[in-house]
Amino acid sequence: MNESDKKRRRALMVFQIFIYGYLALQFGIQMYMYATRNW
Repeated sequence: MNESDKKRRRALMVFQIFIYGYLALQFGIQMYMYATRNW
């Protein structure tokens, strides 16, 4: 396991976290809009 492989794996992990955070944010915004529209 060399240095570039470690960096690549870490970059992939950061990228996945970014994607999941973005999806969670979109879901949260939709839920917020839906809740405010109902009240």
